[in-house]
Amino acid sequence: MTAQGGLVSSQVQVPDEQWRRRARMTLLGCDWLGPEVVLTPIRSIHTALARGGTECDGWWRTSLLGDAAVVHVPQGTAAKDIVFALPQATRVTFVGLAGGLRNQTIGTTVDPESAFIAHPSAAAEGQSADLSFHSRRSHPAKPLQPGGVVATVGCLADSTLLHRQLASAADCVDMESAHLFSAAALTGHQMRCLLVISDHNRDGDVFTSNPEHIAGAIDDLCHSIHEDLTGGQ
Repeated sequence: MTAQGGLVSSQVQVPDEQWRRRARMTLLGCDWLGPEVVLTPIRSIHTALARGGTECDGWWRTSLLGDAAVVHVPQGTAAKDIVFALPQATRVTFVGLAGGLRNQTIGTTVDPESAFIAHPSAAAEGQSADLSFHSRRSHPAKPLQPGGVVATVGCLADSTLLHRQLASAADCVDMESAHLFSAAALTGHQMRCLLVISDHNRDGDVFTSNPEHIAGAIDDLCHSIHEDLTGGQ
């Protein structure tokens, strides 16, 4: 089956304002126009960050906290839909987990400068990865651990199968950062990804990693972000 000419365009576009407003109303449950948004695909992290907030009735669990919206986004590519939906230059912070590729201490929080999408098809054909880097947009918060590169994969299986190739090009691996960085660059938002190293990405140890080993790091990170959002209240 061949693609019909004209159905797929190589030109990158951004949805218009009508789409964006509909997306905000549906995904968030409100027409959020505030200056700051915090995203996470981890339910426990969202619960900690959203403490004391006002919940909205959208597809994605959203809590309004001061001048910020805290959103429980899906894992992977779909997380960038909310980045496209935001109406103005917004400060966006993503909080998630990553597999370490440099033997980092479990529980370390990294603040990467750039990310790339790792394609398993290239590795299967013996090709070198096509590294199209997407850089973090200027963000007012001070980096926790500046520098570093994230490889973004499509699923957890790919992170294991591509471990050797990823380790030669990146410091850690996740499923969101490159998508979020690229969407933020297109829309003009300030984007930051804070990733807690949960495992060393070997032989599926993401499934057997001990949550207690990263609980303290996540608690500290959530407390710091929550204080920033609420002014310490």
